Amino acid sequence: MTSTAPYSISRVLKAPRALVYKVSTEPEHMAKWFGPAGAVVIHSKMDLRPGGTYHYGLRMPDGLEMWGKQVYREIVAPEKLVYIQSFSDKDGGITRHPMSATWPLEMLATTAFEDLGDGTTKMTVTWLPHNADETAVATFDGARPSMHQGFEGMFVSLEKYLATLA
Repeated sequence: MTSTAPYSISRVLKAPRALVYKVSTEPEHMAKWFGPAGAVVIHSKMDLRPGGTYHYGLRMPDGLEMWGKQVYREIVAPEKLVYIQSFSDKDGGITRHPMSATWPLEMLATTAFEDLGDGTTKMTVTWLPHNADETAVATFDGARPSMHQGFEGMFVSLEKYLATLA
């Protein structure tokens, strides 16, 4: 197993932590904002417990369908979620990235929710290749700009969705 620095991105959201946590842990809310800019959630099913999963499908603007799966390891409401993030098929089986055969099969992911007071929350997403070989780690490291673009788009969608709930 090869190591690398984690990828991490944060955003301060104009919403209380309890609400940000809620919309990040209920599938009907996730379906409204989850994914990169332009993606439409076509499947959102969650079993929020250690060992449980979030299985989702996204349709990208070009029509490509992408599926993913999170397997929860640790849940500390409303502070953090720790999970293994993978690409999947429609049935939840783990698959390779549809556009990168050398992408890590598993990512150790953490989403942290920090109460900043005054009704704002800092949400931080951190990804680190898990059980990955040297080639997968190199692919991960080379993809940092595209991960940044994808998460930035997701945060914009989340901000817009949170504004509808205010």
